[in-house]
Amino acid sequence: MTAQHLPGDVAFFDEWRNKQPGTHRSLDRARAVGEAMGTWERTPPVLVVVGSKGKGTTAVHAAATLSAALVGTRPAHVGLVTSPGLRTNRERIRLDGAAITPREYDELASTLERARASVPSTDDGYLSPTGAFTVTGAAWAAARGADALVLEEGLGGRSDEVSLFAPLVVAVTRVFYEHGEQLGPTLDDVARDLLGVVGPTTRTIVTVEQDAEVTAIIEETAAAVGARVVTVTTSSPSSAPTALAPLTRLNATAGEAAGRALAAVAGWTVGDEVLAALASVHVPGRLSRHVLDEVPVLVDGAISPDGVSAAVTEYLAWRGRLDTVVASFPDTKDVEACFDELRGFDRVIAARADDYLSFSRAEASQGKVLDARTALVQSVGTAHDEGGGCLIIGTQSYVGIALDVLGVETERAFTPPSG
Repeated sequence: MTAQHLPGDVAFFDEWRNKQPGTHRSLDRARAVGEAMGTWERTPPVLVVVGSKGKGTTAVHAAATLSAALVGTRPAHVGLVTSPGLRTNRERIRLDGAAITPREYDELASTLERARASVPSTDDGYLSPTGAFTVTGAAWAAARGADALVLEEGLGGRSDEVSLFAPLVVAVTRVFYEHGEQLGPTLDDVARDLLGVVGPTTRTIVTVEQDAEVTAIIEETAAAVGARVVTVTTSSPSSAPTALAPLTRLNATAGEAAGRALAAVAGWTVGDEVLAALASVHVPGRLSRHVLDEVPVLVDGAISPDGVSAAVTEYLAWRGRLDTVVASFPDTKDVEACFDELRGFDRVIAARADDYLSFSRAEASQGKVLDARTALVQSVGTAHDEGGGCLIIGTQSYVGIALDVLGVETERAFTPPSG
């Protein structure tokens, strides 16, 4: 859930909120609703981003790179659908970096309601919120002249609605073991589900360095469809700003490589304007740095032990000490292991961001769990008094609340060179 709720949200979340016990999201229903909306009538070239950590950063930088491409003599227009939103759900759907406007969002919600009503419900399952945003966002961007679509998976690859598209390029960020209850009990299962988006149309798979097990699955998948594999490392050439945190810059570089790969397949030219496009990228909540009441704050949406560890390393490198952290890990996550990664901090505050999730394990681990906004205000106040900083970490819902409290701009993800 986002920090702010909009009237149009109802159309996207309605079937999930009213689902019957034991039912699951249905790709068939997502396909049917998308067909009613004309999602695949004029689909431009598609780039899909999958992975466990850094997908949003990679997706935005891929879209920004494509915005620096020329389609003939004119700049490319790029649709971007990411998951989840932060301050509002409008941020999930963008064209040329700008979020869909409030009026357009309401109109799109009405279109979705009509499409859902036109498709008879079955016992197969419900239209998930992620699926609703994916199929409607793609249709909206294509109808407004997008030359390319960048789609970020919400949960999984083969099991996610992004698998309904035929990507020319697939970008794979770092793959951890997570969502085992949905994707499978092992890292192998998770990786195979994520790589399930690769199909006969896929020409290039761009990946960061992975564990040997994941690398083998990527190579096997690529060989099966005749795609090439491009592996990005911290030493790979990059147009991304050098001031970015190392992990953020790695994901940004992967996004640039994926964007260039799609442009090459489409026959477009990416010019020197890519430097300005990538310099304009604004991705708050992914190891992003802010200041509130003179207190330096690092915000990250890490929800796995590995992700939390990476954020702690970045915070320590930035601040030189582990002073205060506010963390929000619901019972659906590996709560104890995530908090264990925070054991070096002087002060650990547990926060609750979602009313519909349980935080009993966090309460058992930390003694008490505060309301998210209360925890944020309290921690920043304490850090201010002590002359320290604060790490804010946890679910994207929690990150959205933090960015709302911080007053961070989230309307524009990047500025195209022509804009």
